[in-house]
Amino acid sequence: MGKWIDLTLPLYDYMPVGNVWAWDVPFQSTPITSDTFNGYELTMITMFSETGTRLMIRAMQDADAPKVHELPLDTLMMQDAVVVELPCQADDELFAVDIEKAFANVTLKKGDAIILRTGWGDDENWVKLGDDYARTAPHLSKEAAEKLVEIMKENESELVGTDIPYWGGGRKYQLPQWASKPAWERNPFPSVEAKRFLANYTLEKAYEDFPSPHVLNSADVMYIGAMCNLGEIRQSRVKLSVLPLKVQGARGATCNVVAFEE
Repeated sequence: MGKWIDLTLPLYDYMPVGNVWAWDVPFQSTPITSDTFNGYELTMITMFSETGTRLMIRAMQDADAPKVHELPLDTLMMQDAVVVELPCQADDELFAVDIEKAFANVTLKKGDAIILRTGWGDDENWVKLGDDYARTAPHLSKEAAEKLVEIMKENESELVGTDIPYWGGGRKYQLPQWASKPAWERNPFPSVEAKRFLANYTLEKAYEDFPSPHVLNSADVMYIGAMCNLGEIRQSRVKLSVLPLKVQGARGATCNVVAFEE
């Protein structure tokens, strides 16, 4: 019998992934009714579209590209996937040479989905580090993303995922000017402070801060951030399934990700 492995970051109040950048709306849950008094337990949930483990697609930057609800299931369900080891440490910026080294001894089959395993999402690291799980996470440089896209296009791969929470580092503007502040000085969106920051955070600044997502979006590949528990995968090849929250018109979405080992 095979084994299913949940690779999805749990959502909980004030989780660090989705609670750091100026555009984040933290996941929060508020009771609506009580099972002991009303007979049922119902909860109001607030979050932004890419809280926690998330699927990102070209539509993030291209209004004419297919939205989340339009993605064909055969590109997301039970995809043949290969695990690629990409060990790194806090604050590491990965470059093309790191991607080349990671793929040096990997056998890719046409159309394989790719899982980049860094170890950052293991052992509930997000609980131990709090906001620093996102702020000090490794990230891909522009040239690393370009090398990854080159490999994917040569292999006709459409999907890549990683346990790094954010593909880009936000190191030039967002981290020093917003995310590095203590929590009580960076009131989350839709606060006046967050809106003011974003009003001056232009496309050019965003692409400088997060160049690797721009590269991936422009190349029209799907990519997953903030996967977890990749260390539980024991085989080099698995079946990967991605289940994004099916919101009409969404250009990216929080998702469930599971692997199946045969």
